[in-house]
Amino acid sequence: MLSNIKIRVRFLSEDCDDTLIELSKLSIADPEHEVTVLEKVEDESVRVPSALDYVLRRCNQTEPTLFDECYPDTVLKNCRKIGEGVYGEVFLWRASDGRARVMKVVPVGGSTRVNGEPQKDFAEIIAEIVIAMELSALRAPIALIDQQFDEGKDIDTLDLHTIENACNTFNQVLAVRCVYGSYPSRLLDLWDLYDECKGSENDNPAVLPPDQHYIVLELAYAGQDLESYIFNNAEQAYYLFVQVAFALAVAEESYQFEHRDLHWGNVLIASSDEKYCTFVLRGRTRRVPVHGAHATIIDYSLSRVSLPVCADSAGAAGAERITLYNDLSTDDSLFSAVGDYQFDVYRLMKKKLGNEWKNFEPYTNTLWLHYIVEKMTTAVHYKRTNTKIHKTFITKLSNIKNRILEYGSAAEFVLTDNEFSMLTN
Repeated sequence: MLSNIKIRVRFLSEDCDDTLIELSKLSIADPEHEVTVLEKVEDESVRVPSALDYVLRRCNQTEPTLFDECYPDTVLKNCRKIGEGVYGEVFLWRASDGRARVMKVVPVGGSTRVNGEPQKDFAEIIAEIVIAMELSALRAPIALIDQQFDEGKDIDTLDLHTIENACNTFNQVLAVRCVYGSYPSRLLDLWDLYDECKGSENDNPAVLPPDQHYIVLELAYAGQDLESYIFNNAEQAYYLFVQVAFALAVAEESYQFEHRDLHWGNVLIASSDEKYCTFVLRGRTRRVPVHGAHATIIDYSLSRVSLPVCADSAGAAGAERITLYNDLSTDDSLFSAVGDYQFDVYRLMKKKLGNEWKNFEPYTNTLWLHYIVEKMTTAVHYKRTNTKIHKTFITKLSNIKNRILEYGSAAEFVLTDNEFSMLTN
């Protein structure tokens, strides 16, 4: 998907992220963006950074670390495999700080096919790393805003310090590491156990060579996916849907974000005793009732964003931005699958974008919201379906399903639909 990668470097001011500048060459295929940002380099012996160098920079490393040194058996004592994908394996473990973490292990940069697919190269994986980190960073102001609410301030008196958009609904990135070497024996044992108990569709990672590189994303544990979660009733599902819609709206406004793969395995749900989930959208605070279920959006491998190169120009009109995206134009298998509305959504996205995946078309988020609300009315699990409140909110969800495709984006939906006027004051 990424070809003719050319990397140049220059010294930048502290306000500019040179990793982002270089990403414009790594993830935009048109020639006018492939090169540049090289200022005069008199010394030709200066080494030109590689894609691996930029991955390491995002990992705060100077070189890859041995896998079993970074994650020795003692560290992985309280660990188990919880999932998998074409990209690799997912483990749940409890770190030394006592916090449950998800460890997503992705082979990268090698020639061995993984689960029948070529490995991502470092140029491709860094785009996913940056998207994950930037979306995670949207949560930064939320704790302070919630604290002000706890102190008794109302929305109109909040000091937002010019915060335009914020939310804590995207998966929190706790660490990103670049490692290499043999797959740790402890993780291989856990892989075998998962295969025995549940059956794995993946290749055993033991087949990977001893010099294999991996990216390990450590993420906050965020609960069960929408497919397996059991809601109390449709009221709980309704407010979870609203959380997802506002989160997509925040990311659209912040980074021209499209998820492009928001099936019900990529919406996680954790029990929560918080009363509200807080969002800042276009400089105004919205509070969505949680009703015991907090949403988290995960997996940005197909996502698209436009990020400002310089932090101090993030909101300025005409500011320089770079676009990160996955070019799906030649991925015929993605658009030929049948059997679920999910696969129809891929084809609807392709039609709406004209197969030009670099473009920003937030209607793709609307399509995925329609998919989610369709699942909530026809397929998700509920404990109590005979109550009046359940029937009331099933009707609300059905009404949303019938009208949401009229909106051009998640932001337009949550800002202009009368359903959410009570959240804007």
